[in-house]
Amino acid sequence: MSRSIWEHSQTVVVDGVSCSVRTVGAGDREVVLIHGIGVSARYFEPVAERLARTCTVHAIELPGFGAMPAPRRRLTVKEFGGIAAAVMRILGVRDAVVVGHSMGSQVAAEAVRAAPELVGRLVLLAPTINDRERTVATQMMRLAQDTLRESPVANYIVISDYFRAGMRWYLKTLPSMLEHRLEEALPDITCPVILVRGSRDPIVPSDWLARLAATGQVVTTGEIQGEPHVMMYRSPEPTARFCLGETSRVTR
Repeated sequence: MSRSIWEHSQTVVVDGVSCSVRTVGAGDREVVLIHGIGVSARYFEPVAERLARTCTVHAIELPGFGAMPAPRRRLTVKEFGGIAAAVMRILGVRDAVVVGHSMGSQVAAEAVRAAPELVGRLVLLAPTINDRERTVATQMMRLAQDTLRESPVANYIVISDYFRAGMRWYLKTLPSMLEHRLEEALPDITCPVILVRGSRDPIVPSDWLARLAATGQVVTTGEIQGEPHVMMYRSPEPTARFCLGETSRVTR
């Protein structure tokens, strides 16, 4: 996108590490967006703009990503989730729709486990990691495959964000992403959960989504046709409908 859609930005410090929160919209319903490994809030802009028609949308940029400085030590997915939960408390959200993408799905699930009283719905876009492909080599191969399917603009945003975050912090974070078990977190989550994949996503195959859905308590699934991993950039309208609970296919 040629311009930033965010109306307000602030830095929030939690346990000595800094996050950025970008906000747009003024609706009563609140949506919290959590990005994946290496990237920032930028790739959420199309769907955030769509959601902002009726909602207040907050995008959290996690420590070490976007413009945020990297902590001195590695953070686990569970710690990222705890930080995101603390940020939500500071923002004062209630009955929020929490949306995570890719590794952000893992972080979002941990945030909901840490602060279930703040959350009304959890939406996991392209949730990682496929339980049959938890190796660095396989994930790098799938990422390369996905890059060939993404739009040039989405690739530019993701790759330039990777450079901003730096490979050192990316590689520090990667082991925790691979070690984390989303299928072990979902059984603890009691709010409704929606799992969404793009139909052309090589990182999140349909059989993994089905296995993941089977572990949760109140889970629905959905698919955005023709889209790869970063489905919300080119298809913000159907993504927003999933986030708002307007479209879903019941799994359990």
